[in-house]
Amino acid sequence: MIKNRWVFEDKYETQILHRHDELQSLSRSLGRTEHGLSANDVLIHGPSGVGKTASARYMLRNLRQQWGLEWSLIECSDQTCNGILHEAITRHRNRTVVHRNQPRADLLEALDDVVSGPYVLMLDEADVIPDLGVLRDLYSIDGISVIAITHSDTEWLSRVDRNIQPRFHGDSQVPFQKYHVDELVDILEPRVEHGLIGRPIDVAQLEWIADETGGVARWAIKSVLAAAEIADERHHDTILDKDIEDSFDRAMQMIRKDNLRSLPVPYLRLYELVRAIGPVDGSEMRAAYDEHQEMIFEGRDRDPVTWRRAWDYLAKMADYDLLEMPGETNSKVYEVIDPELEAPVDFEIDRAVVGDCR
Repeated sequence: MIKNRWVFEDKYETQILHRHDELQSLSRSLGRTEHGLSANDVLIHGPSGVGKTASARYMLRNLRQQWGLEWSLIECSDQTCNGILHEAITRHRNRTVVHRNQPRADLLEALDDVVSGPYVLMLDEADVIPDLGVLRDLYSIDGISVIAITHSDTEWLSRVDRNIQPRFHGDSQVPFQKYHVDELVDILEPRVEHGLIGRPIDVAQLEWIADETGGVARWAIKSVLAAAEIADERHHDTILDKDIEDSFDRAMQMIRKDNLRSLPVPYLRLYELVRAIGPVDGSEMRAAYDEHQEMIFEGRDRDPVTWRRAWDYLAKMADYDLLEMPGETNSKVYEVIDPELEAPVDFEIDRAVVGDCR
């Protein structure tokens, strides 16, 4: 029943539907580059799975085709400041050979050498950048502009230098909301056409998926894939309602696994700590973090973060539906959503602390 799984992946290139206003805002901010001027900076924010990265990537690809705009997508998960500078250098068409562990001054000099005109850096998952001081480094280079993609605009801006914050206010912000049911059906239709054999699912079933997934495109798309998988496993000729009913949990498991694998190592270790000790209240969680913080950041070339910053890490994982926590969900405790989902990281937890917390 499935002829092309790639169609159901986030990076599959397709027309962006029902994001006219958002694309227009991006176009206005980036249009200056046609005349050799730096783009206006942009802050894209909204929940996971609603097309933030896909829309920005679509617009930037179009502008590269139209007038050769130079841009790079930098996945910020597990990137240090040096790592971001290194990516900005090596992804430019004038790239030169540099190493991540070179002094920051040397990397900035190399970046200045390769940038000769407007250069847009799309910082995906910008809310996991450990030190947003890297923005000052990027803005020290003439021609560089930033598209930052985050979940929460207020939380991210609270960590940005106050002298840089005005770059991301007013028209520079592009919020993304969840889709309506009919919009999401329009998005699912071409995925069905190009990803499945024949027409094994009808419009009413797609409407059900769109409604059940609450306007989140990623969940809806994965649910279609999961329903087709289940139908195949059950040797059905078409996707039955029972297959759809059972698809939502499987799709969410796919998404959680992908989300977890996308996170930096300290996040993965912190997740494993919650998985080992949860459910625990706030004081127990903080005590466990204090006990394990050196281990969580071992080998990461930076000191452990404060508990307040660790709380931000946990909140990011709550946004990804990986765990529940006070203040971000309705939960009163810290615990993972799926205890069977293990992070792809080696992390030796102090079992005495685990015992104390339980």
